[in-house]
Amino acid sequence: MLAKCLIINVLRLILVILFFIAFLNITYTARHSYATSVCLANGVSIENVAKMLGHSNIKMTQHYARVLDSSILKDMNNVRDVLSNCM
Repeated sequence: MLAKCLIINVLRLILVILFFIAFLNITYTARHSYATSVCLANGVSIENVAKMLGHSNIKMTQHYARVLDSSILKDMNNVRDVLSNCM
């Protein structure tokens, strides 16, 4: 009887640990998606994203926010327009 109770308690502990790990993963993914898809994709500067996420420096924000291909294309088009207006 005691062994059965111990096994059940260990299984409960394992489930709690697994749910906690899943919660941390969901939180990380949500912050990453917010920084990348919502903010940076809509032209918010990385400095402002850092403030929104509560980071004290930009390096932590760069960890969450990967550079989007669409933002690279938009920036390169801006450079092309500026250069073509100079000539």
